Amino acid sequence: MTKNKERTGLKEHDDAGLPRSEAVTDLSVSSTLIRGIEVLQCFSSTDQALGNAEIARRLGLNRPTVSRLCKTLVHLGYLRRDAKGAFRLAPKLLALNYPMLSAMPWRYDLLRTMGELADMCDGNCSLGVLSGDSFVHVQTVGIPPGWPHIPDIGQTGPLYRSALGWALLSMLQGEELESKIADLRALHPDEYEASAEKTSAAITQCRRDGFCVSYGDWRPNLVAAASPLGRTEDGLDVAIACALPRYRTVAGYFETDMGPRLADAAESIRMSGVFVFPKLPK
Repeated sequence: MTKNKERTGLKEHDDAGLPRSEAVTDLSVSSTLIRGIEVLQCFSSTDQALGNAEIARRLGLNRPTVSRLCKTLVHLGYLRRDAKGAFRLAPKLLALNYPMLSAMPWRYDLLRTMGELADMCDGNCSLGVLSGDSFVHVQTVGIPPGWPHIPDIGQTGPLYRSALGWALLSMLQGEELESKIADLRALHPDEYEASAEKTSAAITQCRRDGFCVSYGDWRPNLVAAASPLGRTEDGLDVAIACALPRYRTVAGYFETDMGPRLADAAESIRMSGVFVFPKLPK
């Protein structure tokens, strides 16, 4: 194999350090920029400090390439080194969020209603927007003591196995929905197939009842109900959800009480005119 590569002049990596099998074929796209962003995406709430070797392993890049990428990101202020020499995300990344969040003033207009819903279920209430193959939390109210999972601004979740995700999908129609489902199947083939039946049923329930319920499909220890709000003038699809720890959930509560209340609240919110709700098939 090595001799063949040497004879034909093939390289295992492209000039940006990408494995040849994963190299970007569209010459108008910057593979170096993609890899820089992928370095940042390696970090998470459970992986807050990473070294060059671990980042290289996760991305399938050589260590010199990762070293250059990380040095550049440190220079720009998006990564920092801790006392042990590991890389961590730097606070300057938060500055990138501000222009986006400032374009969503309606988040603050909904705080009172969200607070009432959180108090009503003695849990929390969150807003999520559709983004690619995920939803992104943009506001959360109510974090009771002993809460097993704390959703925060910027946290993402799956569209195909969560109440918020299903509520967002329920607002898509025709080719738009078909294209999104095709993307989810391509990006998450096994996981999507395992959730396909529930996803279809939840979309139907949202369109029929104005809400859907997830019993631990995303977070096993949480039960959540979600309702679609609609689309903003600048094109964001938004949904609202309430969640409770599973051990505190009374059988049937979300289906017969919290879910309908949430759907009524969503309808009331739409009267503000901020969200345009599509005419959906039943």
